[in-house]
Amino acid sequence: MPKKTMVVPGHAAETVTELFWGRLRDRKGLLVLPPGDAVRVSSADEELVTMGMEKAAAAVAKRLKADAALIGLVSVYQERVGSRLGADPSATVGFEAKIVAADGQVLWVGGYYERQRPMTEDLMGFLQRWAFVTAAELAEYGVAEVLRDFPFGVGEGK
Repeated sequence: MPKKTMVVPGHAAETVTELFWGRLRDRKGLLVLPPGDAVRVSSADEELVTMGMEKAAAAVAKRLKADAALIGLVSVYQERVGSRLGADPSATVGFEAKIVAADGQVLWVGGYYERQRPMTEDLMGFLQRWAFVTAAELAEYGVAEVLRDFPFGVGEGK
């Protein structure tokens, strides 16, 4: 029997991008350009599509006269089915983010994956949120977790 494949909804990448941008633009010591700037520069060059993500990110950073670019991939973004009190399946979110310097060097990698489990399997995790959360809420938590180890700029608690 073939494995069932999850489809990541189209809005998932935009949701996670906006969460990263919202948190990074508030860090002291960083100038973070809006995601639309990178989209505008990259959509004007068909050659970037053939380069691969890291090389394309470096090329975009150079064109924007930036030190680096943030790239990422949302691998799982499944909404819960049910309510805050009971969900089957529960929300699941997974993504990876990288900072790529204008010279192509990968400066940082952060990743997150969580399938919210019921209270009977994960009492502490469930009590932390007091309910089954949506995929967007889980993504927001994931971005905050990943950025705790972010080595650039000064953010909350640093």
